[in-house]
Amino acid sequence: MGKVHYQLVTTYYRLMRKLRSAGVEPKPQQLRAAADRLGAIYPMPVGTSLSMTNLGGCAAGKVSYRGGSDERLLVFIHGGGFAFGSAKTHRVAVAHLCKFTGMTGYIPEYRLTPEYQFPTPLQDCIDFYEGLQQHYPGKEIVLMGDSAGGNLAAALTVSLRERGKTLPTRLVLMSPWLDLAPDSESARRNRDEDSLFDSNDLLHYSRLYLGDHNPKDSEISPLHASVEGFPPTQIQVAQNELLYYDSLAFAKKLEEAGVSVDLRVEQELFHSWQLFPNFIPEARASLEQAANFSGSSRSVQGSPVPG
Repeated sequence: MGKVHYQLVTTYYRLMRKLRSAGVEPKPQQLRAAADRLGAIYPMPVGTSLSMTNLGGCAAGKVSYRGGSDERLLVFIHGGGFAFGSAKTHRVAVAHLCKFTGMTGYIPEYRLTPEYQFPTPLQDCIDFYEGLQQHYPGKEIVLMGDSAGGNLAAALTVSLRERGKTLPTRLVLMSPWLDLAPDSESARRNRDEDSLFDSNDLLHYSRLYLGDHNPKDSEISPLHASVEGFPPTQIQVAQNELLYYDSLAFAKKLEEAGVSVDLRVEQELFHSWQLFPNFIPEARASLEQAANFSGSSRSVQGSPVPG
């Protein structure tokens, strides 16, 4: 990331954290509305479109590319601390992935906290995924997620395996939040200086999601789950971000279980940078890496794709 861009981002985040520490704390519903407004004006790449659908009783954004097909499918579970995020906030990143891979993409709009706590958001993702399998029987599905969406993607994989269901062919986790326990390594060893969120936020948003449930439940904190039989997994994380340690620990656990792991560690990037491919070259490069790992219909590494 360019030095000027990085300094602008870090300055903004530090200012926001000072305001929040002084008691200027937006509610999840306010963050949700603001994120959706910003997401709605962020331009999608040429040739892609977003429409809304419903599968398994769960609403979802469907991202299509005019040169693509539904022979292989992409499910991207959005992040946002389980409290905000939507098809609007993640449509651009998913549209780039669809353009790179030729796949049709889906962004489940699971119900959010604090209105809905665990297990509702995860169950919505399960219902959507199984509805998609029924709608497209036998089709390969690549599963991705960022931040809290990375948690849900990994937890969904655990749930599918435990019930003997067909797993995704590839799993891509971007800055995943995989351990919601208050004594998690990410919460204890917060080295972050450029994130809008800090270890206090981990505790706050985890409480909103958990309710009275055990934070070390395998479907709440996939870092505490067995990962035997997981599909090949790519993990993308920045060394300086808050959830760095979750990614390292999960990659190690996958490797010890004999799962093929592609760990991509970046330097001086902010949490979920992949959502801004129009403005940040590293975001575009990371989406290309995810596309190639997913078995794209063509290699996009280093190729110019208008967007």
